[in-house]
Amino acid sequence: MDEPIQVGLSKEGHDKLSRLKEDGHFAEMLDGYRFAIALAIAHGASPEGRPLRNRPTMFNTGTLDPDRSLYGVITALIDPKSEPVYKVAETLAEWGVHELYRLSESGVIPIVELLEEANRLAMITEPDLS
Repeated sequence: MDEPIQVGLSKEGHDKLSRLKEDGHFAEMLDGYRFAIALAIAHGASPEGRPLRNRPTMFNTGTLDPDRSLYGVITALIDPKSEPVYKVAETLAEWGVHELYRLSESGVIPIVELLEEANRLAMITEPDLS
C-alpha cells in the first residue's frame, strides 16, 4: 500500500490547530499535530470510517515522522489493514486537534493531566506478560 508523502487536516482542524499555536499552547503546529495523534491513540480513538477529504496538506511525512516512530506505533497499536498508516495518522490528528481545542476553551490545556491519564490508560490496556 502506497503511503502519502504529505499529511494534513480538514479546514476546521487546521484552523483550530493554528489557533492552538497562536494562543501559545504549542510552539509549533507540528508539535500540536504530533501531540494530537498521541492523544487520540491514548484514548483509543478509532480512525476507521472517517477519511479526510479535501484536506489541505500541512506536513511532509518525513518532517512529521523522521525516524518513523509514529509509523511504528500506529502499525503496532492500530494495525491498519485497509488504508495507509499516514492516512490513519491524519484521522487521529483530526480527532486529537478537536479534543485539544475543546480543552483549550477553558484557557489552559492540562498537559500534565493528559499525560497522567494516558499513562493510566496504557496501564489498563497493557498485556500481562507473566
